[in-house]
Amino acid sequence: MAIGFAQSFDFNPIIGWELYQVTIDKYHIMFWFEDEHALLNVADRFSFRSSDGAVNFFYEIYGSHKSLNVDRILRTKIAEARTISKDQLDLVFGNGDVLSIYDNPEFRSWWFLGGRQNDPITKRTSWSFALGDQELEDLTEQEYQDRRT
Repeated sequence: MAIGFAQSFDFNPIIGWELYQVTIDKYHIMFWFEDEHALLNVADRFSFRSSDGAVNFFYEIYGSHKSLNVDRILRTKIAEARTISKDQLDLVFGNGDVLSIYDNPEFRSWWFLGGRQNDPITKRTSWSFALGDQELEDLTEQEYQDRRT
């Protein structure tokens, strides 16, 4: 499970990933990255802000905001990953547009699958920056709190 975002998480392996498809499911939005055969699965909410301000919206899986307009970042590479807070990760694309992923501590709200199999962090089929190989239920209360900060 993924729990929050921390400055200590290494998101560098996703730099250069090119977004090629966005899939809408009732319980997930899936962002597919072609060259890496990887995806970012979002199970709560995200937002998108274009560099020129023309597009700016929230998408909530379980809320009322269901508008989606991400064609500006299709076939565009991630240029930077910024940890804004323990609850927000911003993916900045080559054109300056920003996709923000929000963590919901109540459930597994985001995760990456696949990726560069030669990178140490992605040698597992499914990787989570927050827990590594551990599951949430395997953490002590102190370990859980440490990963939230």
